[in-house]
Amino acid sequence: MAARGGIHTAVDNALAIGAEVIQTHPTPAQMWRPLHLEDAELRLYIESYAAAALRGHFLHAVYLINLASPKQELLRSSIESLVHYMELAATLDCDGVVFHPGSHLGAGFDAVLPQVGAAIREVIGRSPPGRALLLVENSAGAGGNVGRSAEELGRILEAAGSERVGVCLDTQHAYAAGYDLRDAAGVARTTGELARHVGFERLRLVHANDSASGLGSRADRHADIGRGEIGEAGFRLLLEDPRLRGVPWVLEVPGPERKGPDRGQVSLLRELAGLGPPSPAPDGAGGSPGSAGARRGRAHAPGGVAGAGDGRSVQSTGDPGGVRNGRGTSCTAGL
Repeated sequence: MAARGGIHTAVDNALAIGAEVIQTHPTPAQMWRPLHLEDAELRLYIESYAAAALRGHFLHAVYLINLASPKQELLRSSIESLVHYMELAATLDCDGVVFHPGSHLGAGFDAVLPQVGAAIREVIGRSPPGRALLLVENSAGAGGNVGRSAEELGRILEAAGSERVGVCLDTQHAYAAGYDLRDAAGVARTTGELARHVGFERLRLVHANDSASGLGSRADRHADIGRGEIGEAGFRLLLEDPRLRGVPWVLEVPGPERKGPDRGQVSLLRELAGLGPPSPAPDGAGGSPGSAGARRGRAHAPGGVAGAGDGRSVQSTGDPGGVRNGRGTSCTAGL
């Protein structure tokens, strides 16, 4: 979801597409630029978020982070950035911070695991108290990126040694890393490995993305739900698993005109989860429902509003570089 003009605008844009959970890039995704919120801006966000009765807000860290890097300068910048994001999460009362752990650059996973674990422990040790979790996102596996398998994710959690560290599962990354999500057997294998190596109690978010690249290709290329290789049938199977239905789902799809997820993608994911259409957009939320502002919104996960414990959310992401002068954010929307 887009939030140019201040992080509070993500709320209106989410409502415009029927989202109940949001994910934002509060700073430019390709820059080490911290975000400094003015008191008035923070107050406006808190009021807007509370009034909208949204069910979750996750921050996505910058893409420059590499906790596996042999370069100390990059490692230190990565740690400082994650600490800053955890501070922002505490200030905004967010649910968590999602990050990509980085690449071993040919050294091998085993060689970099102690450093990755130590870096995460430092981030957690320097983070303010609060409910925000640090979520390791699985990778597609290209270029030596760590976290491409459930086993690697589980070992990262073990090395981190903190209950404040969890996992974000990206369906496109999993498919590109070799997990076949198109049929029941492949989904069973995937969920079995997650249960064995990670544990579903540590899975706290799903990035719902179809794949524009082939099975095992290791290429990170997202597609709209139903327009990629996983297909609607694969997502329906995933959403039938109660262990997956218990966490928020966030859309990070290109969407119409490559402006991020829209109400149509939110509606489709809800339909595949057996839910009704999203709530109508409030008057003035993100502009008209068909406007550019409305097309970059949030969607909620398949859990109903009535406290049934089935709190899935679907989230959609707009352009990752949507920050202008530290005052705009790119946002994803979820169910």
